[in-house]
Amino acid sequence: MVETSSSFDSTSGAAPFVSVIIPVLNGERYIATCLDSVIQQSYSNLEILVANNLSTDHTLDIVNSYGDPRIRVLPDPKHQLRLHDNWTRAMIEANGEFVKIVCHDDLLLDGCISAQVDLLQRYEEAVLTCSRRRIIDDRGKLLIRARGLGHLVRHDDVALLNGRTIAHECTRAGSNLLGEPASVLIRRTALPEVPFDYRWTFALDIEFYMRCIGQKDAVVDGRVLSCFRVSPRQLSASLASRQAEEMKVFFTEMALRYPGDISRTDLQIGKMKSKLLVQARRLLYLHLRFRDAMTARRQPHPDQS
Repeated sequence: MVETSSSFDSTSGAAPFVSVIIPVLNGERYIATCLDSVIQQSYSNLEILVANNLSTDHTLDIVNSYGDPRIRVLPDPKHQLRLHDNWTRAMIEANGEFVKIVCHDDLLLDGCISAQVDLLQRYEEAVLTCSRRRIIDDRGKLLIRARGLGHLVRHDDVALLNGRTIAHECTRAGSNLLGEPASVLIRRTALPEVPFDYRWTFALDIEFYMRCIGQKDAVVDGRVLSCFRVSPRQLSASLASRQAEEMKVFFTEMALRYPGDISRTDLQIGKMKSKLLVQARRLLYLHLRFRDAMTARRQPHPDQS
């Protein structure tokens, strides 16, 4: 559990209203665990918007089985939407002062929302806050205890950083140091008119964060407040190549957005690190596939049982 020194009572009317968006497509395996992690937060003044993208499994049955009045299932779209559009329609429906996206297979740790609301209350100039996260596999097993933020902040410390510093550090690291959406809480007034840019797939979240931040500030929190789940089916060799290429293009654009803050050397170092990170992730996914294959081999054949 995350201990916080919150200056407000999250059960009182003074607590800011928070919108938690859960986009989902065929998420019956994980949606209950995700919802539980949000519902069981110590921070209660929130709404949970489920943006179901025409799932064909039992996702909706599971969501509808909850009796929590804070859960609101958005109307089904007329056709299956691109991820960008599904996330956007949920953001349009959000009523909270602060907004968080939690993908249906990820989790919030106890105290996450309370801790992040407290930071945005204390640092009024910050447009968003982000934290480290645990990496878990498709079975919920811990793979990495604390991941993210790089050199932006020390372990368990908090730092207020401007957009130029964050852009420089992310570019030089060749990575989205701010993390996946579950790691981030955003001030709704900072949301761009068009939240998600269709040009990006792998850089979708960090590009969105950087347009929220612009030349302003963000609070980076060294604590671990969420879990990101990896699956053996997430990254193939062809996707790894596309990801590396897209990140290279993205950081080149970052250098144009922040002239004078990102050098040619930063770009070169970042591009090299980005390739290495993509290959490291691919090796992790291959390891998970090998694990599944070995598990399947150990299972008795139906004829042998």
